[in-house]
Amino acid sequence: MLETKVSFNNLGVIKQGNLELNDFTLLCGANNTGKTYVMYSLYALLDQRFEVNFNFVVNLVRQLSQETVCQYNIQNLIRDNYDNILEEITQGIKNHLPNLFGVESDEVRQTQITLKLDIDLILANITNHPWQSRVSLSNKESDWFLDIQKPENDTNVTFTMRDDKSIPHNLLTELISGQITRLIFSKKKQNCFLIPAERGGLNLFFKELSSIRNRLLHHAQKDKISPMEVLKDIIKSRYAEPISDYIEFLNDLTNTKKRKSDYQIQAQDIQKKIINGKYEIDRYGDIFFLPYRSNNKKMPLHFTSSTVKTLFSLVFYLEHLAQPGDYLMIDEPELSLHPDNQRNLARVLAKLVNNGVKVVLSTHSPYFVRELNNLMMLNKSFIKASELRQRYGYEPGESLNPEKVSAYLFDQKTIKEMEIDVNEGIIAETFDDVINNLNQSSNDIYYASQEEED
Repeated sequence: MLETKVSFNNLGVIKQGNLELNDFTLLCGANNTGKTYVMYSLYALLDQRFEVNFNFVVNLVRQLSQETVCQYNIQNLIRDNYDNILEEITQGIKNHLPNLFGVESDEVRQTQITLKLDIDLILANITNHPWQSRVSLSNKESDWFLDIQKPENDTNVTFTMRDDKSIPHNLLTELISGQITRLIFSKKKQNCFLIPAERGGLNLFFKELSSIRNRLLHHAQKDKISPMEVLKDIIKSRYAEPISDYIEFLNDLTNTKKRKSDYQIQAQDIQKKIINGKYEIDRYGDIFFLPYRSNNKKMPLHFTSSTVKTLFSLVFYLEHLAQPGDYLMIDEPELSLHPDNQRNLARVLAKLVNNGVKVVLSTHSPYFVRELNNLMMLNKSFIKASELRQRYGYEPGESLNPEKVSAYLFDQKTIKEMEIDVNEGIIAETFDDVINNLNQSSNDIYYASQEEED
């Protein structure tokens, strides 16, 4: 994502706050401070789930329907309509919030999520990269009705529409507006994969969650109850969109496992260093675990440790879905992990960032943050660096450039950027205060009890 500042107002408990996404973005803070609200909002933004209809595209579509081929200077088109673009994106996000969070519109009526984009960087990026898109009514290559072409290092974009298709103007406006939005955010639509904090339970019960809804509809038909009335009840009790997407991902495992990603090594790191085994998906989509050194006896996922349950989706994503430029979002990656394995996972994610995947995560763990600090300190060149890497088992590619990392503290109903020092890493006073308080209380209790004994 280009130099983009996101502002949040009246989002859950958050009254006001700003953040900018980096290659590695951390959201830190106590429980119930709004981290998941922001995580979900960023998910909708990065995956561009919202709909936009730019005013200037209406005129473009009208001209295109008359001339079938139109050419524009894309820089002028965006620069001249920049205010309208920001306004429509802001409104599109707001309109999408009820679906995103699975709530009534009144719940998010006061919420405002706005963007501040670096227009110069956007225009430079658009000029440098080619833009090719062909929209069709089916999977047939010949069945297209809209073609968009912009050569690399060129500012002219050509729209071509076949005049033998009766495509409604409002649909064309929405399609072209969406294409322009994706162009603004990135040279291509990046994939965004969110692993929710509820993953352990969802990994076990995703089939039951889907089948319950199907059974409700079946019984409604059997008992001559209107299926539409049942559907209304189901829709009212819908999940937040990231949860629904995650369940959909789990229900499609048998198809997804046929794909191979570019990040097998990172998946193997987790299998070897943390869970000591590998996962297997059978033809019915059921998940099994094969521990190493157990005569290859596979275990159903529900019979495994909580660590194995919670890490399944991350390993599967790395094996089959991850691509350079993706955004990987994890709500509380430390769930069910021993402190040593939290450190191992931090190293895996650092490798991932260094190999082109952007990471956004929320965490409560001082172990996780301190390990990231170690990786940032090891990014410097100093005499004993090699000796320390060898002594503590740090591998090549695990050091982390502090410039790639941003961290934010959620506290007192706002979002504050945390200082990142090139010599120390993230200055996490929120964790230090808790640890110091714990140490102080332990010392006071211990010495008070000893004084009585003496």
